[in-house]
Amino acid sequence: MKLYSRPLSPYSSIVRCIAYYKKAPIKVVAPPPGFPIPEEFRAISPFNRIPVLITGSGLTIIEASVIAEYLEEHFPEPSLLPADSRDRAIVRMTTRIAELEILAPVMELFELFYLKSKDDARITKLFKQMETGLTELEKVLGTGPYALGDQMTLADAWLTPTRFVFNNFRKMSGREDLLDAFPKFDAYQQLIVQDSDLSLVWYEMSDGLKVFLKELEPA
Repeated sequence: MKLYSRPLSPYSSIVRCIAYYKKAPIKVVAPPPGFPIPEEFRAISPFNRIPVLITGSGLTIIEASVIAEYLEEHFPEPSLLPADSRDRAIVRMTTRIAELEILAPVMELFELFYLKSKDDARITKLFKQMETGLTELEKVLGTGPYALGDQMTLADAWLTPTRFVFNNFRKMSGREDLLDAFPKFDAYQQLIVQDSDLSLVWYEMSDGLKVFLKELEPA
């Protein structure tokens, strides 16, 4: 199997979390260099996005949520879903909150701030969506050692890169106090760095951020 991924990409990082935990035999490769991803990559990814998983049979799988479910089913042990159906539902709801209500608006806000957008109405709406998502997430987060208790789940794979992006986002947006109202999510960073697989992804993203920021420096 081959995974097209970049260290800083939060959606790629979700998949790497799962692959590392399951010790899946996946070769991680980079898409063509450039930002955004060069058009030539559409030959592999029709929407020109990562991650992309190429299976051993040659099937191309796109979208992090679909790849995550595929890996959970293809490599069932160790499982990232609890045995109890109620707990499974909680894990899946948590991943959807992270994906749709937190990570998606934050990534759009990154773009708007980078472009110095004057669309204040859109920015306000995205902040409201993100804060609603964080409020709901705060209700289900535990105190460790993982997001939802004693077992690592798909929720941790989603929340690790989601939590990572907030450190830089708070600086970029000028809202250093953004997570003050969400102490469990804020403290989740400390749980991440204590786990070998989650911390590996965290530090990969840290290194990727350093490279990205250096590339933005004027020549």
